[in-house]
Amino acid sequence: MIDAYLDAPYQITILSNDAQHIQKKDLSVIQNDDALPISTIEKYEGYLTVWLTRPVSLDYFTCIQYDSRMYPLMMGRYPMSIEFDLDYATEQQMGASYERSRTIFRVFAPTVIECRLILDGEPHQMEKIDGYFEKTINKDCHGRYYHYEASHNHVTHNIIDPYIKAVSANAKEAMVVDFERLMPGFGNHPVPDIPNDSAIIYETHVRDVTSHPNSGVRKEWRGLYLGMTQSTTTKHRLTSGLTYMKELGVTHVELMPVNDFATVDELNRETKYNWGYDPHFFMVPEGSYATDPSDPISRIIELQTLVRTLHENGMKVILDVVFNHVYQIEESSFEKLVPGYYFRHNADLSLSNGTGVGNDFATEKLMARRFITDTTAFWLDHYRIDGYRFDLMGALDIETMQGIEAIVEKQDRDIFLLGEGWDLPTALEYNKKTLPEHSYRVPSVHFFNDHYRDALKGSNFELSEKGYVNGDGQGIDTIRDLYMGYQRPFTAQMSINYVEVHDNHTLYDRLRYSSGKRQYILESQHQIATALVLLSFGTPFLHAGQEFFRTKYGHGNTYNLSDLLNRMDWNRRAKYQDNIEFVKSLIRFRKKEDVFRLKDRESIGRALSFMTFSNLPNGFGVRISYEGSEFMIIINPTEKSMELDFDASDSYEIELSNQRNYDKGVYNRSFYIKGYEVAILRKASDSKQ
Repeated sequence: MIDAYLDAPYQITILSNDAQHIQKKDLSVIQNDDALPISTIEKYEGYLTVWLTRPVSLDYFTCIQYDSRMYPLMMGRYPMSIEFDLDYATEQQMGASYERSRTIFRVFAPTVIECRLILDGEPHQMEKIDGYFEKTINKDCHGRYYHYEASHNHVTHNIIDPYIKAVSANAKEAMVVDFERLMPGFGNHPVPDIPNDSAIIYETHVRDVTSHPNSGVRKEWRGLYLGMTQSTTTKHRLTSGLTYMKELGVTHVELMPVNDFATVDELNRETKYNWGYDPHFFMVPEGSYATDPSDPISRIIELQTLVRTLHENGMKVILDVVFNHVYQIEESSFEKLVPGYYFRHNADLSLSNGTGVGNDFATEKLMARRFITDTTAFWLDHYRIDGYRFDLMGALDIETMQGIEAIVEKQDRDIFLLGEGWDLPTALEYNKKTLPEHSYRVPSVHFFNDHYRDALKGSNFELSEKGYVNGDGQGIDTIRDLYMGYQRPFTAQMSINYVEVHDNHTLYDRLRYSSGKRQYILESQHQIATALVLLSFGTPFLHAGQEFFRTKYGHGNTYNLSDLLNRMDWNRRAKYQDNIEFVKSLIRFRKKEDVFRLKDRESIGRALSFMTFSNLPNGFGVRISYEGSEFMIIINPTEKSMELDFDASDSYEIELSNQRNYDKGVYNRSFYIKGYEVAILRKASDSKQ
């Protein structure tokens, strides 16, 4: 018994317990019924290296003949090599290229020997051209189902095209779609003119926003795309969903993954929940959010309707995309088409697992990179998306991200790019990873600032650790640096300022665990953290429901838990109305003050000066003067109220505070600040509104 692997065009590795006893005369490499001449055989413990005088062609079936038996030649190191990339990568457009009179089907599959297109059950033999297969069908194929039947040396797979744009329920079959006839005029609908430097991002999950019984969404649309298009109110007659987000004032709605993912049964969606970080098909909308998952077209139209509705209500749309891994490598169309090519491997050929989910997508491979950039362009063109949040972006190589930047630069509107720049233990060279340290090579990409997050509330992975807001102001010097957006390697241009996202515990739950304070203080600490996010230089990022103290009841990683834990509780929207109004006032304030659009260190430094207080050494104070607007932001991170002196002869009035709703006092040279208060004081002569 032997296993044979192609490691290079002239090199085959044979694994066998009998390796030491195998002789050259005992082996034959049979290709297309002919024997390829063997040059030499090198013997090692447990395996042989067979060198050929002619290369193995991937256009013919090849096997190894030994001891009167035939063994298929399988793919070894060759598809993982640079040589393979250079030999077979192509600029041809992959997938089903649709026209009314014809559709051209192309699939990248250099290691496949024969490939058939199965169109509505009818087989069509495809032609192999270099490393891809092609077939033209000269008729209107809109609405027709298809898949590929691909044969390797040792196995034949039924494969769904990875470039597919529409699928049946649970991705059992692919469909050809003419986007122009689905929603005429969609591609030209107007998009809000919101520049990237004014972004205020609000992270949402389609199912979470609309699934609560008090969401106001009609029952049959709860948890679905169309549920987010409704103008709704709760039973308390308060806005919810779409109307609420518009009223809150955020500029960019970030949708957690809406491309097709694997673990929710689209025909029984109530039985399972998932965030969607288990990608299946990358250019297809998730069917569990559609009114009819069995109709491949309905999910397209309904997601387009959601995007257009958000645009019509003055908000841009960011997609959360997962290009760093697939859900199951064994079932992946990528692996079935080109074994070993699309995924990273360690030196011992084991799968790289920096993502922690069993595989890392090899974005540095030319056709893997091509797939990612094609997917990026597709969502921009066909769904009018306004930005991307890249999951585990540190696992993506910089050259791929530069390719995405080039696509974005050609758009007719600002496209926002952000991602998680964590340094993951993936099999990619450090200098190729998209990390904050390498941001100068991807200048339009923004990075989540974990230093900011941890400085405010304590280390994300140590629940009992405290930060500025729950530790009586500890780390004030770090907070000042982060406030300006400048703490190496971060800058205000690249920094995504946040204290809560879908991952890990909500801020409210974290403070309940670590603070040890009574409810009133916990809520005040929460307000300070959110205020600093919205009043700092960089780009503010809010997790949906953060403004009404969202809770997951102490659970951190709820990616596959119930709706009960994950959904936005719209009853809390009524309970914490005062806090919502506070957050809304912070957003309005940020929007009207042009100083917060500054991103370069010199301009920021000229616009502000920090204040210190002898009796409140951990207090935060900053005086800002920019284009005729003068104000101070003062924060007391302790329970004790006190009089603070500030060196200013001008008079100031309170514009905004979390501890007082009405104060017409005029403050000169000093201000009595309450415990856990965030106050914005405007120069009395400054009439800017």
